[in-house]
Amino acid sequence: MMRRIKRLTGVLIVLMVVAGCGGGASQQEEATPTPVPTPIVPTKPTYEVKRGEVVRELEFTGRTAPVVEQELFFRTAGYVGTVYVERDDFVETGDLLAELEVIDLKNQLLQAEAALEMAIANNEKRLAEAETSLRSTELRLASAKADNPASQVTIAEVGLERAKIALSEAQEAYDEAWDPGRDWELDIAWKKKALENEREATERALRQAELSLKVAEAQYQQALQSLEKHQYNVEICEHEVELARLRLEQLEAGLDIEEIKLNVQRLRDLLNDAQLKAPFDGQVLSLNITDGRAVEGYRPVMVIGELSELEVSASLQGSQMEDLQEGMPVAVTIASRPGEEIKGQIRRLPYPYGGGGRISSDAEERDESTRVSLEVSATDAGLELGDLVRMTVVLERQDDVLWLPPQAIRTFEGRRFVVLQEGDAQRRVDVKIGVEGEDRVEIEEGLAEGQVVIGP
Repeated sequence: MMRRIKRLTGVLIVLMVVAGCGGGASQQEEATPTPVPTPIVPTKPTYEVKRGEVVRELEFTGRTAPVVEQELFFRTAGYVGTVYVERDDFVETGDLLAELEVIDLKNQLLQAEAALEMAIANNEKRLAEAETSLRSTELRLASAKADNPASQVTIAEVGLERAKIALSEAQEAYDEAWDPGRDWELDIAWKKKALENEREATERALRQAELSLKVAEAQYQQALQSLEKHQYNVEICEHEVELARLRLEQLEAGLDIEEIKLNVQRLRDLLNDAQLKAPFDGQVLSLNITDGRAVEGYRPVMVIGELSELEVSASLQGSQMEDLQEGMPVAVTIASRPGEEIKGQIRRLPYPYGGGGRISSDAEERDESTRVSLEVSATDAGLELGDLVRMTVVLERQDDVLWLPPQAIRTFEGRRFVVLQEGDAQRRVDVKIGVEGEDRVEIEEGLAEGQVVIGP
């Protein structure tokens, strides 16, 4: 419509010019005619349907980074006391990198360690005393066992038996001397004296035998008591030996200082939680803490990289990673040397697109970088840490297919079509699209090779 209006406007202008010229003819003898300009009709671009290769690629940039990186974090919240390193510093395994304000904790640890040293020294002294005590109780036990009165009991028992026999014999002699049947001897003078002497002697002997029996019984009882006392003493000594042995074992095991050791270990753990130490030889890649700053526990504040092996790290959008898979080949081009290409492959995609970057049990942060490994070492490729590179991944490739440039295809309400030139006529043709590359689009249905399509 606009083109028609422009054409009519041009014609009217020409007519007005001609009319003006005609009016002046009455005053002039001859008039020079003005030619009518030919209207300019814009030419639309045309595209020929060709056959060839169609490739869909994804290009993105990244930077070289260590294969081995570790995020460091404090295991407790607090205020940063001292940061001992700066970004890009080289560190060695075990170096203290930063610590929270732990002056009071360090003092507690020093006191606990001093108490532990003193307890160990005292324990050694008590250990020597316990060994001596055990030896003494063992000797007392041996002495008690050696002083066994069992033989005295035997002797007393034999003496008691002899006293009983002697008493029995004295009783028989007494009974025989005092037998009433011998009283007739008293009537004879010379027998009377002998009988009286015999009776006195047997009476004395019986009395002596009775006393000897009492002494033997007392000695036997005394021997039995000595044996019983001996058994008690042996048992007491055995208990003393057992107690001395238990005390020695307790000191040897250090049970008395175990509580102090546990307290020292607890304080050391607390100090370790408030310190950052280098897990390996490497370089400080990032640092986001300063002295006096408040930090949360388990939130990364520093990244250490091991520089012996490098790869490429890139941050991609989710829409880009949806088309990628771990293991896909990658063409890597160094930004400073665009003509050189290095082969690589996608080593890791972040979760959920791949198996990397899951949330660990110790940290809340997630590594969302895409990692690309190189087929040659970074040194051989002339790469250094932080170099910018461009990467290309072939997502789809179709050989010997029909294709058109993307600008030749029109879209309306979800319908894809082209305007086909057929002689002097034009017509719309719906097409089915396959692989869509940056400069080529695969035509699966609707067109044939060699046909000409008019662009919009």
